[in-house]
Amino acid sequence: MEQRIVVVGAGHAGGAAAITLRELGFSGSITLVGEEAEHPYERPSLSKEYLSGKDAAPVYLAEESRWSELGVDLRLGVAAASIDRENRTVTLSDGSALPYDELILATGGAPRQLPFPAHPKIFPLRTTGDAKAIAAAAKPGGRAVVIGGGVIGLETASTLQELGLTAVVIEAGQRLLGRNVPGDAADWLAAAHERVGLEIRLGRSVAAIEPGDETLTLRLDDGETLEADLVVVGIGITPRTGLAEAAGLPVGAGVLVDEAYRSIGDANVYAIGDLALRRFGDAAAPQRMETWAHAQSSARAAALAILGQPAEAEPAPWFWTAQCGHNLQILGDPAAGDTVVARGEAVRLYLRDGVLVGAACLDQPRDFASARRLIGKPLKADLAGDPGTDLRKAAA
Repeated sequence: MEQRIVVVGAGHAGGAAAITLRELGFSGSITLVGEEAEHPYERPSLSKEYLSGKDAAPVYLAEESRWSELGVDLRLGVAAASIDRENRTVTLSDGSALPYDELILATGGAPRQLPFPAHPKIFPLRTTGDAKAIAAAAKPGGRAVVIGGGVIGLETASTLQELGLTAVVIEAGQRLLGRNVPGDAADWLAAAHERVGLEIRLGRSVAAIEPGDETLTLRLDDGETLEADLVVVGIGITPRTGLAEAAGLPVGAGVLVDEAYRSIGDANVYAIGDLALRRFGDAAAPQRMETWAHAQSSARAAALAILGQPAEAEPAPWFWTAQCGHNLQILGDPAAGDTVVARGEAVRLYLRDGVLVGAACLDQPRDFASARRLIGKPLKADLAGDPGTDLRKAAA
C-alpha cells in the first residue's frame, strides 16, 4: 500500500520537507496543506527586498510547475481543523479529511499582538499580505513607529527609512537584539541605524495608542508622545501549538520533539521549523529556533527519519540579518563562550575552554565561512585575533 505523508503548514519548513522527501527518494503520496493562498515561500525578504518593492514576488521554494513535477498535492487556502491520531486523519476547514501514515506539523507561529484595539494603521509582518499592506501605507515623508527592536523590527525600520520615511524603534529591553545577538554585534547595528537617522528608544514601552483623524498618537511609559502614519509591531511570535495540543501531543513553548523532530508523544507525528521544541547540543532545556537555516535543517532531519535513513550531524545554528546596507551573521551559541576574541572591529569569536562555540561577523563573509568550518574546534586565540591572518590558520 502506498505510504501517505501529510504536511500541515505550507511555509518554508513545510515546503522544504515535501521537496526533501522527494529528493531523498520517497515515492508515496505527499499532501501539503497551507492556510495562505501563496505557494511555499521563504520569509526573510518580506522585511527587506519584498517590502521595498525591489522584488516583485517573494522567494518561492519552487516554481508552481515544479510542485506538479514532484507529485505534491497542494491544498492551499485551507486550514487543518483537527487531528485524529487514533485513525490517523487530518480534518480540514473545508470538511474534507486526509488520511496519513506520517504527519509533519509545520504551522509556525502567529505574530504577538499589542494589548490595544486593532487599527488599520497598525500592522504585523509575517506574510506576503502583511508586507503588501505595509508597503501600501508607507508613503515617502511619512512617520513610522516600529515596536520591537529585534531582527524583524530593525529590518523593517531600515527598509522604511530606505523608502523615504522617518522611523522610530521602541524597544522594551535595555539594548537591541537582546534575545539572540551578542552585545557588541547589536551595538554595530545600532550605530548603523543612528547614522541613517533612525531614532531608537530603549527601555521604553507603549502605554497607549490613540487614533486621530489622519495619524496615530503613541504614548510611551515615560510620558513621551509620538505621532505616526503607520505602526509596525515586531515583538515576536507565539508558536501555533493549538492543533497539536488539541490532539493530545505534548507541548510547551512549541511541540516537544526528539532529535529527529519526532513528537515525543506520537512516533508518527513530526514538528519542524518554528514550531519544534527540542534540545540542541548541551543546552539544559529544550529550545525553539526561528531561522531560515533551521527551517531547512529540521525539514531534512524529519525527512531522513521518516524514510529510515541515517541521521546527519546537526549543523551549527546560524542566521543573518541585513540592515542599513550591512550584513550581520551570527554562528553557534555566543552566550556559551567564556572568552571573547576581537578580530578587528567587525568580528567577534566566542571560545569556551579554547574551543570555538560562536561568532559574530559584520560584513565579513570570508571570516564567517571560515568560522563555520572551525566551529567546535580548538583555536589559537592570538592568531584568531589577528585580522591579517587567515582565520583557518588559527586552528589548534
